[in-house]
Amino acid sequence: MTPDLSHRLAERVLEEILDHHASADGALRQLFSQRNSGSTERARVGDLVFHALRHLRRLEADAESAGGNDRVIRLVAAAASDLDTPAASPLFSPAPVRCSLPDWLWETFVAQWGEEQALALGMALNQPASTDLRVNRARIDRDTLSQRLLAAGIHTTPLEETPDALRLTGHPPVTTLEPFHDGLFEIQDKGSQWIAPLLGPRPGETVVDLCAGGGGKTLHLAALMRNQGRILATDTDARRLNRLTQRARRTRTSLVRVQTLRHERDPWFKPHVGKVDAVLVDAPCSGTGTLRRHPEIKWHLDPAQIAALADRQSALLNAAATLLRPGGRLVYATCSLLRQENQAVVERFVNENQNFRHLSAMPPLAAQGYAGLYFQERDLVILPHVAGCDGFFAALLQRNR
Repeated sequence: MTPDLSHRLAERVLEEILDHHASADGALRQLFSQRNSGSTERARVGDLVFHALRHLRRLEADAESAGGNDRVIRLVAAAASDLDTPAASPLFSPAPVRCSLPDWLWETFVAQWGEEQALALGMALNQPASTDLRVNRARIDRDTLSQRLLAAGIHTTPLEETPDALRLTGHPPVTTLEPFHDGLFEIQDKGSQWIAPLLGPRPGETVVDLCAGGGGKTLHLAALMRNQGRILATDTDARRLNRLTQRARRTRTSLVRVQTLRHERDPWFKPHVGKVDAVLVDAPCSGTGTLRRHPEIKWHLDPAQIAALADRQSALLNAAATLLRPGGRLVYATCSLLRQENQAVVERFVNENQNFRHLSAMPPLAAQGYAGLYFQERDLVILPHVAGCDGFFAALLQRNR
């Protein structure tokens, strides 16, 4: 593949992302499908696009980029040069330029954690993400799976603080392997693997995964329940729930029932009010904890969107709370790094719902073998520069009466 061609293809994709708010994965997938691209083309164009998005502000400053299409041309050229000969941003560059963050997001990070931590976080978010596996403990133990993968030439490292996690060496195509098709593991970031155990689902319980999406955490809940009980998985996106159904079939998970909802006032709620043992609200959010994987997010977001998301998250949390029986448990989780979507939403809920207690997340996780410095006050707060994974927040609540 010639450099000129890889540059032109990367420029086309970046225009879609920056000018039309396309997702990076979606824009690349569409291009590769249209061209029937081979592995070399996919790798080079993908590397250029993701490097440009991760380091956009620094690269543009270095290249003194102009506007319009010329901006994208210079950006791709700068990304290619940087990939071939990595250059450090000068220490005298403004911190948001070095971290390649919009000013408002940099200022939010500083307000939450101080400048030193914000800088470490911003730099960590610009590193490529690793690939983690979650062992399906209902079917196999971690050591046995690791040995089976090694026999297939796949090297993994157990992540001791996360009992079901294996980290891949490199990015081999593990979804082509027999153990994957046999449902013995899922691809799931280490940080995401802390959420379902916090809810503490037990065999025989009725559990609701209110924003189930494609079902990564739903399937984790099912494994923790040893496939005994009932999980009601709901979402507003029927296509994502269809993917969950397919994944459940592959993993031989039989306790999941899916339901498409229109909104948090959907009639589905009424017959389930006060009857559920535990609810997971993995709320739609800014996704700022996943910037290593989705760097385009930081160029699409603005503060007004964060405020709108927080209102939506509060509505979902209140709807979820009505489902719980007395003593029932609720986990509110996001893959956001922003207090406005996390602690502020929980604080508002607790202030308005005196029959709920805000519990410490540490004891139930520690009891299950999850160990790490990922807690702030009562909540689980996983930061990429501390944990070496995506960023997550989770709070544990319990209904008193």
